[in-house]
Amino acid sequence: MSAYGVLSLILFIWLIAAYLQAPYIELWSVQSWMKTLTLFIMFWVCLLLVCTFSQANPFSIGIGGKKFDPQKAGIVSLSKHPGFLAFALWSIAHMIPNGDVASMIFFGLMCALSLYGPKSLNDKRQSQLGMDKWRELNNQTLRKSPYVGWWRWGVAIILYMGLLHAHGPVIGVVPYWW
Repeated sequence: MSAYGVLSLILFIWLIAAYLQAPYIELWSVQSWMKTLTLFIMFWVCLLLVCTFSQANPFSIGIGGKKFDPQKAGIVSLSKHPGFLAFALWSIAHMIPNGDVASMIFFGLMCALSLYGPKSLNDKRQSQLGMDKWRELNNQTLRKSPYVGWWRWGVAIILYMGLLHAHGPVIGVVPYWW
């Protein structure tokens, strides 16, 4: 699994490098509302990512299902796969203000992979847990509040601000206008 993760990271970095060097072929011009919408969506992406890596989840990626309490399902009651949801939203949020062919290919591919991931992972987890346990956990988590805790909101804000300020130096595009 570690080798797969390292290989995936290397390929993702390679894709980003190729995307950044691709020619710019405009499909639409960027409007200020597009940046505002992207900034709004990206906060929710950060919150989903913080929850993915800080809450037990027997269904998806993240810290796994150990210590999972279906009575306190947290983000799992909103989405069995908050990490995949975060990457799908990240992709969509970046397609909106990047109205060019390379962006549609890059972010569209990331979105498609993020939307396919839950089905693949559901199949894997169902076979691991067994259909009866899967249904039981699923039914228990759907009826709960997606309470995530105040500290996760705070970490999400810090992550959001960090990404916002690092975006310009790292990616070369300042995502805000103030």
